[in-house]
Amino acid sequence: MVATFDVVWDFGGTANTPGTVAQTLTNLRFNNEDTNDQDTASPITITPSTTIYSFWKHVYLKCTAGPSVQINNVKVYTDGTLGWTGCTVKVGDDVCARNSTPSYAGYDPGLASVLTTHDTIATTTSLFTYTSGSARSVTISESGSIINATNETTDYVVLQLEVTDTASPGTAATETITFSYDEI
Repeated sequence: MVATFDVVWDFGGTANTPGTVAQTLTNLRFNNEDTNDQDTASPITITPSTTIYSFWKHVYLKCTAGPSVQINNVKVYTDGTLGWTGCTVKVGDDVCARNSTPSYAGYDPGLASVLTTHDTIATTTSLFTYTSGSARSVTISESGSIINATNETTDYVVLQLEVTDTASPGTAATETITFSYDEI
């Protein structure tokens, strides 16, 4: 059987305990709150001579139909071009644990402060430096570092939008983030 996955996210909780767990993500909006509101009610304000940060987004893959054997080698990447002037999408470089047992050790409440203040993130990289030819690895905390059953997950990919005073006001165009994996 071919595995299927949902892209999901956790939000709205306290350290190591998200308030809402495993909500399927259809559209992620970087904004000024740690909720699932995907509207324009809490925009990021462009401020002169200042970099503003969105709240952190804890995103991961959740297996909805198990593979015949297993999946591993999970990657995330973009097309390499962010079309938002004055903005950078940052991804945490460090492992933020999340698995199906459940363990949310990598969950830190979403904040609008620089991503390196996250409990488990020391460094970040622009997500748009990762392309299909040079994708970012996504770890798996499940036993054996594989996913081989329904409801198992990858670890968190923690994202944040940085907005400088050169950003264009208004709603930005849609961008795509792609996950890939090997299945046997």
